[in-house]
Amino acid sequence: MFTSFTPHVWSAEEGVDLFGRGPELVRATTEAGFYWPAVAEIDDYFPGFTAALETEHEPFALARWDHRAEYLRPLNETFFLHIADYSEAGSVVSATVCSYMLHSTPGLDDADPPASVDRIVLENAGETAGLPGVVDRDPDHGSEVHRSPSWNVFGSWKIRLGRSVFGGTERSPREDGLFVPQECRDWWLQQFPGLMQPDPDSPYQQQPPGFVAPVMPVGVQYPGWIGPSNVA
Repeated sequence: MFTSFTPHVWSAEEGVDLFGRGPELVRATTEAGFYWPAVAEIDDYFPGFTAALETEHEPFALARWDHRAEYLRPLNETFFLHIADYSEAGSVVSATVCSYMLHSTPGLDDADPPASVDRIVLENAGETAGLPGVVDRDPDHGSEVHRSPSWNVFGSWKIRLGRSVFGGTERSPREDGLFVPQECRDWWLQQFPGLMQPDPDSPYQQQPPGFVAPVMPVGVQYPGWIGPSNVA
């Protein structure tokens, strides 16, 4: 049984309902994609994920199993994610997810924010829209049982794209047209004042001289995955 669930703490651009059906699908896709390289029984924790996965590439450019050992270490990190560049058009939902990670232990190189950007696109390819979860509006009191959904969030929705836009150094826009939206850069700057962008063609924002990555205790999953009462 997999138990190393890294708390994911979500926010969204103004005007985007974090608890709406579209953002819920974006959150489920991103979180399942985070664990998918290491968790063989991913559908036990994100039911319907593998059936929904219809991308031409492995999600988020992670090869299956490459990072399993990292996921099985004792938790010392909290993942912060922000929904940006969000849109709904007919049966298609798309968003860019920007993120950073903080650790409970100082001195880890990969704790230096910002961390990554992913592009997510889903399309409803059938008649079953799936059931939304119960809204969790308490960011401070999450339960371990709500770290992953117990029901099929996806229904007939298919994941058309789950791609990493950059992991730190890629130029933007890329040849495939993916880019880091300004919303992500603005969000990072809000979290970490003083970030610099020395190259206007690069999405990467560097820390100022003397920057020390913040540390914090392992956080709480937010929103928690609270299942609807009428799941069959």
